[in-house]
Amino acid sequence: MTIGTQPSMLRVTVDGKAVELPPGASLLDAVQVAGVALPHLCKDADGPALGACRTCLVQVEGMRGMPASCYTPVVDGMVVGTQGPDVVAVRKGVLELTLAMQDDGVTQGASEIAQVALEHGIESGRWQGRVNAHVDESNHFYRFDAAQCILCGRCVSACSDLQHIGAIGIVGTGGSARIAAFGDDPLGESSCTSCGSCVAACPTDALEAKRESDAMREVSTVCPYCGVGCGIKLGVDGDQQLISVDDDPDNRSSMGLLCVKGRYGTSFVNHPDRLKTPLIRRAGELQPATWDEALDLVADKFIEHRGRFGAFSSAKATNEDNYLIQKFVRLLMGTNNIDHCTRLCHSPSVEAMLAQLGSGATSNSYTDYEDAGCVFIVGSDTSSNHPVIASRIRRAVKEQGVQLIVLNPKRIEMCDQTDLWLRQYPGTDVAVLNGMANVILRERLEDANFIESRTEEFTVWRASVEKYTPEYVEELSGVPADLLRQAARLYANPGRGGSCLVWGMGVTQHTNGLGNATALLNLALLTGQVGREGNGVSPLRGQNNVQGAGDSGCIPDALPGYQRYTDDVLDRFSDAWGGVLPSDEGLRATDMVESIAQGVVRCMYVVGENPALTDPNLAHANELLAELEFLVVQDIFLHETAELADVVLPAASFAEKEGTFTNSERRVQRVRQAISPLGESQPDWQIVQAIALRVAARLGVEPKGFDHADAASVFDEMSSLTPILGGLSHARLDREGGIQWPCPTSDHPGTERLYQDEFPRGLGKFIPVDQVAPAEEQPDERYPFILNTGRVLYHWHGGTMTRRVAGLEASFPELRIALHPTDAARLEVADGETVLVASRRGRVEGGAFLTNDVMVGAIFMPFVRLKESAANWLTNNVYDETSRIPEFKVCAVSVERAGEPQEWRHNDGSRRRGKHKQYW
Repeated sequence: MTIGTQPSMLRVTVDGKAVELPPGASLLDAVQVAGVALPHLCKDADGPALGACRTCLVQVEGMRGMPASCYTPVVDGMVVGTQGPDVVAVRKGVLELTLAMQDDGVTQGASEIAQVALEHGIESGRWQGRVNAHVDESNHFYRFDAAQCILCGRCVSACSDLQHIGAIGIVGTGGSARIAAFGDDPLGESSCTSCGSCVAACPTDALEAKRESDAMREVSTVCPYCGVGCGIKLGVDGDQQLISVDDDPDNRSSMGLLCVKGRYGTSFVNHPDRLKTPLIRRAGELQPATWDEALDLVADKFIEHRGRFGAFSSAKATNEDNYLIQKFVRLLMGTNNIDHCTRLCHSPSVEAMLAQLGSGATSNSYTDYEDAGCVFIVGSDTSSNHPVIASRIRRAVKEQGVQLIVLNPKRIEMCDQTDLWLRQYPGTDVAVLNGMANVILRERLEDANFIESRTEEFTVWRASVEKYTPEYVEELSGVPADLLRQAARLYANPGRGGSCLVWGMGVTQHTNGLGNATALLNLALLTGQVGREGNGVSPLRGQNNVQGAGDSGCIPDALPGYQRYTDDVLDRFSDAWGGVLPSDEGLRATDMVESIAQGVVRCMYVVGENPALTDPNLAHANELLAELEFLVVQDIFLHETAELADVVLPAASFAEKEGTFTNSERRVQRVRQAISPLGESQPDWQIVQAIALRVAARLGVEPKGFDHADAASVFDEMSSLTPILGGLSHARLDREGGIQWPCPTSDHPGTERLYQDEFPRGLGKFIPVDQVAPAEEQPDERYPFILNTGRVLYHWHGGTMTRRVAGLEASFPELRIALHPTDAARLEVADGETVLVASRRGRVEGGAFLTNDVMVGAIFMPFVRLKESAANWLTNNVYDETSRIPEFKVCAVSVERAGEPQEWRHNDGSRRRGKHKQYW
């Protein structure tokens, strides 16, 4: 070896077997590469080396003593022994001492420590353990038995080093040392978010899931909740029931992390409320029917209503499900009236990105958050909505020194990670973003080369932001001019890497949602913060497959892959599908509902959506849905929309079918069947195919591609017509794991980040946008408060799934309305007291939750339905002119006392939980 050089790989011999490892590897890594079993009770596979338990001792030739292999770096040429009599004897003694930390020193059971003890010939403890009978049952999902704890520190490391939450630690010294939450509160009353990482890391039975039991087999699939796309492993018992969920460290999007919903929120699959048979409305009641009866009726009625038909597809369904839904609607129902819940979340983002960049998806990968110098979060309560992304950003801040900016009118958990929080008045985002652009231009921080070579319309746009001086923006938005300047400088010049722009529905769910998204993209183009490692534009998608539903063509203005209705595109799809396709744009989802009153749509097919709960102004929405002449709902539960239906078709859940989901970073991932469909339920694509064949027979036509034998065949048809997916297949995804589109050919590796060399539209386009007087209601004497809405950690959207998970329901059982203490004092409202909130459209009751997280004069409500109260009884059915998204975030309301304090103040410790991330 040449002096002064570092070998590319280090050579080590372990128990006579030669292995190679990269520099920086540990001896434990070498042992594992060699395939040698060696205990390491304090070193979790996903966590850092702690060096606490000393059970991974080895011998190294030429080295005195027996080092802990997890903490000892590899040196080229090392010769390591793990099975010598001396090291085995010492390791056995260490294990016996470790067992003595438990009350009974038991070596039976399936825990890691029990198995390791038996492997070393230890059948019972040699010494009397410490006496500690404390068992903490306060958490809804897991218990902590201190008597089984060996203080290895793995749970603390999982909480602090992986999730970066820091809810627990080791307190005390010597014999009094123990695991505890801050303030020695019970775990159920602490800042713990119940992500379960500590439970997964525990090598004993000290931390144990309450519902978990031994699984007979595991199936790797994808979480059915948010758009992060976390990998999960479903544990199935002999009765074909889901009994456990574990994280998947090989998943490239989640990297072994999960949140409370991903780890503990899938038991809805086994819930007795699941639909098991088709239902037909007879004599005013939904009654069981056969599949043939239901499908024949649906086919007859659909044909009767051709020309007045609309359909909602599902962001909860697979790409394969959605592809066949939109194909059926276009080819056999002759309309482009097909949409999904993107209309209620990120349609302004998609519209703005298509207009300015030429593609409507996140440009970067999650890894770019960690490679960035700055992350700018706008209108996203990331810790509640996308908890694993929040963990990755917290890690970037704490370990990589990434700087964080937050723009949000409500204090969120991520504000704890930054000193730069811009708190704007609701609805003034454009002013703030234009103000940042103004500062960047005045201080010449823009990327002139990028603007010159990669963009157009800069001069016109530049003139539009000249009036947005920091002082003017402060008047409009309330954001101090000095903070605005700091934010602009940091975003434009983060010092290392680039800047990642991350946003959520706080940006988009406004009548000016398109303007907000446009202002964000202008800022990225101005600074060249797109297309390179460590930068990018990231609208975090809400549901697990909202990206995929759009990719699959479930939008009214484009075919799969966002291919517009040009003659060549229509001809290609017509040839492949065997029929003539409509070329006029269809109605957006919100317009479909509103058009019912005019008779434009009289029949609807709603798959996996619940507009009777998720649309704004629910009284109005429910009246319109009730006017439909025929309504078919296809879902897993009899939810609010299904209760209005003429026919209800039982669908299989995510765990009962094959397919793919596409997450927020454009990663297409395999969904795998773990259990058989419940009752007579079927995968959505199979149901759609059965309807299509009946409709085709009645119409006397012979379309192509409604005879698929499996979901893989459906995907192959979709990918053959969709260039961005052209190189993907189920077989390839099974071999290689999730792959990011565009992936045009079978040998293409996928695309980590978009726009590195060019934009799909050619040049990035600056589009002027002004802060306009909001179309939403403003407070007045009768309705003096501004209502803001959003999600909470423990529930998902309307709660159709999460309200059927006992632990999630118990964690957030009743509607809690966030109210500033100053407003509460003026109203003489106590914390937990029942309040009545009213708008011009409806009234709801809930418990007052006093917090400084909201502004004076503003309240916050989750839009999940709890105790039959939902925020959308209050919200306003006015829409963004272009994207047609409703105004969910701002409306005028009144608040008044309505009753005695809610019981939850006392029975779940909420009064003691100071961490707002538990709720808001």
